[in-house]
Amino acid sequence: MNSSLKKLQQKASYFIIAMIMWEFFAFYGLKSILILFLTSCLHLSDGAAYQLFGSFVSLVFITPILGGWLADRYCGYRHATSAGCLLIIVGSFILAEFPQNIFIGLALLTMGIGFFKSNAVCMISNCYINDPAGATSAFSLYYVSGNLGSILSVIACPYISEHVSWKMGFMIASVGMLLGFAMLLLSKPYFSWEEKTEKMKKWHNFSIPQQFMLTASILISVFVPTYFILRHNLVGYLLGLAVIAAFFIFLKIYREADPVRKKLLLMMLLLTCFATSFWIFSNQVYSSYPLFLTRYVNRSLFGFVIPAGMYQALNPISVLVAGSIMTFVWRWMERRHVRPQPDTKMSAALVLLILGFIVITYATTVAGYHSPISMLLPVISIWCLGMAEVFIDPVLLAAMGEAAPRNTEGRLVAIYYLFIGAIGNYVSIWVAKLTVDPTTSKASPSSFHAAYLQATYIAVGLLALLLLRIIWRKWNARRSND
Repeated sequence: MNSSLKKLQQKASYFIIAMIMWEFFAFYGLKSILILFLTSCLHLSDGAAYQLFGSFVSLVFITPILGGWLADRYCGYRHATSAGCLLIIVGSFILAEFPQNIFIGLALLTMGIGFFKSNAVCMISNCYINDPAGATSAFSLYYVSGNLGSILSVIACPYISEHVSWKMGFMIASVGMLLGFAMLLLSKPYFSWEEKTEKMKKWHNFSIPQQFMLTASILISVFVPTYFILRHNLVGYLLGLAVIAAFFIFLKIYREADPVRKKLLLMMLLLTCFATSFWIFSNQVYSSYPLFLTRYVNRSLFGFVIPAGMYQALNPISVLVAGSIMTFVWRWMERRHVRPQPDTKMSAALVLLILGFIVITYATTVAGYHSPISMLLPVISIWCLGMAEVFIDPVLLAAMGEAAPRNTEGRLVAIYYLFIGAIGNYVSIWVAKLTVDPTTSKASPSSFHAAYLQATYIAVGLLALLLLRIIWRKWNARRSND
């Protein structure tokens, strides 16, 4: 590859990675204050707030499939990503200025993230065609910058929301995405090398009014059902259809696979179920934890009251710290020919999950006697759950690359994210709802305790099942060697 062209592509990817960092800033900033906004500003009951929050986040993991399809079918990645940026900006602005139109704002945000997520990643991939080493480096930078963006936003948005106004908290998220959109515009000269597909050529042959009309038609046709699904709480039905479609896609891949691949695919299916269970509980950090922190935890540190949403910054920080450590540990083990299987690594995640929930369950017990309690216990719990993530997604995604038959990895990864993202977030609503006392329609220390104790028991059961699976695997391997 021409060295000057390679440098141009690298610069192009850096602009897109910077844009993605600001999208992380916007999304995780919104996510960090949404549950508190729904209960404190809009005065929704705890149960209704959990329901809307979970439906929104769940739908966010479904719409990128539609966004990617529309980009492939009509206008290409850049135009779809641009539309995503603008929708996120407008959606955040509506939440800031017109909070009574919460469903319109969330529908626009859902669409925006759907148009943005998959297409922005594809723009990075296009910069490193036939350059796997460069792609690996770029996506490592993408991972770090994304976490950096989420850390900054989870510090800034809750602080501004609590100490200035909810309006400014959402506006900061909107400004963040505006900066991301600026990165996209500035990147255009560095994409001069990009070849247009036949569909993109057809798009660019349209006049600007024609492009505008087609874009408006697509946006309206997507907005109406998205708004309707959120407004009438129909995400569960949509997920049901998505699971049925995913089942038939997986079944087709499984039938066409060779016997060795079939065993690997079944293993990945089993581990995906365990990973989904993990995320159902871990997602409490974003839903029920903020309410517990707000109501029953002493958040004062050296005279400064830490906003409840800001504690979510511990999650990406712990992921970065644990991820950096485990990168060296995996390499050290590899040099000594010690290669733990994915199910063994996942058992470490479940151990950390259990520890996190034991700590938060104890915290709810203390809160039942006297509150506010020390912030130390929730901090330890959130840190444990963040560290556990290092043994879930990176491990399974790497293993999926080995298990997937040729030209099926994209579909299998999409199914994986459907389960851990959409289904994991949606089912986590029901765990969060267990924290609501039915007599008062509000979460109390005793109801928090009962819910988190049940989650701990279930997590212990999952760990026991996984350990049995590991024992069974090792016994079979030993028997076959004999």
